[in-house]
Order: sequence, then C-alpha cells, then structure tokens
Amino acid sequence: MSIATVGERLIHYEALGRGEPVIFLHGWAGSWRYWLPTMRTLSHRFRTYALDLLGFGDSAKPRREAEIAYRLEQQTEIVRGWMEVMGIPRAHFIGHTLGAMVAVRLALMDPDRVDRILMVGYPISLDPPRGLPAPNARTWLAERLGRLAQAHAEVHPDHGRADPQAVEWGLEEAIRRREELIEWLQRIDRPLLLLYGGRDPLIPPPLFLNGALDPSARLMILEEGEHFPMLEHPARFQRLAEDFLTLPDPSQIALKEEWRRRFR
Repeated sequence: MSIATVGERLIHYEALGRGEPVIFLHGWAGSWRYWLPTMRTLSHRFRTYALDLLGFGDSAKPRREAEIAYRLEQQTEIVRGWMEVMGIPRAHFIGHTLGAMVAVRLALMDPDRVDRILMVGYPISLDPPRGLPAPNARTWLAERLGRLAQAHAEVHPDHGRADPQAVEWGLEEAIRRREELIEWLQRIDRPLLLLYGGRDPLIPPPLFLNGALDPSARLMILEEGEHFPMLEHPARFQRLAEDFLTLPDPSQIALKEEWRRRFR
C-alpha cells in the first residue's frame, strides 16, 4: 500500500507498469480496487495509477469538515496536489462518475496536466425522482447506489468503508451542478470519450447530447453494460480503453460489433 501526503491529507494510491501515466479515479461507490483488472491490462504500455479520493478507501476521511472537504473543487485540488507530490506533470485520465467529474474539472482548472479523458458514467443524466428536495434526492440515490455496489465483490466491501458524507456530498453536487457539467464538456479542448452502460439504472445514456459534442469528443454506449461496465464486461472495456489511449487520432476510435456509437 502506497501513501502520499497532500497538504495535511493522507492519500492512498497504487501503481503498476511503465510508460506514459494514466490516472484512474473511482466513483461514488468503492475505491481504487475495481480498476485493478484494467490497470493490469494497460500496464504493459502505461504507468497506471489509481487513487482513493478523499473520504474513500484508505485515504483520509475528514468528517468534521465534510461539507467543504468533499466538494468537487477540493477533490480536484487533492488530485492536482497528488500529481505535484508524485512528480507527474501530465497524464491521461480514466474516471467513473465522481472520478469523471474530477477529471473534467481538473482539465478546466489546470489544462496542461490533462491529456485524454475516458469518462465512464459522467453524471449529466443522473436521474433522481422528480420533486424530491436535494437532501432527500441524494439520500435516495446513495441507497440505490449501495444496492448496485452489492452486486460486485470488487466494490461492495470498500463501498461500506467510505464516509457516507463523501458519497452524499458528491451526489448532491452532481444533482445541483448538472447544467455546469454539461457546459464543461463544451469548454474542454482535450480528447474525450463518454462511455455509458445501456442498462445503467442510475445514469442512463444521455442521448440528448447527440449533435452537441465537440469534434474531439465521442459518446459510446455498451449496450449490455450497467453501472460498472469495467467489471461487467472487462475485456470489452479494456480493449476500448487501450484503443482510446493509443490511437493517433482518438476521435476516430473504431466501432466494434458489441458497441453502439453515436456521432455528434
């Protein structure tokens, strides 16, 4: 287990391989651990890192300062500070839900640190029941997320170790800042791949984005995938990730039989 000190926070991470750096950022459920199969696959060409974000896994859990510490900007500063500590000037990112939000925010705050971003379940279509006030909506989503985590041995144990406030504040920001999340996609000038599970019960594919993406961005749907496509269809996910990171022009990523690709 590797630990870095970022400011006053202890941040856990793991690393495999050699080559260009690829940083994996987990979502609201679980920890770095569910990225391990993909890290192993990519490690023959890349130096892969996976962090536990603040409040998750073996990283610090500042419960007394939760409302501030678990905000998106603070999570993003933690990742940027960790890169400085590790001497990583620039990297590719693969992020899931919360991790995708952090990667996008970092690309806007400090674009020189970010190359390509594979965003899994970027939560612009997060779908709580209409009419619920924000506190109730995030609690409802957190409970549903917990049920999804139970289906995966790589997710469920570490999901139970997360600070519930880290989960709920992350969900609350996704709900409250939905329009900003959409706007950010238009402002980033880095290659983007948005990947969704066609059967994700929490974050359905945002088909309203058709025709609204920059030419450097792609929206793809893994039809049989649910909330954790990297675990439900690991070989497909790993091949897609490697293609996206290695093609000279990532916007020309090829359509495979098991994927449906939606163009801008």
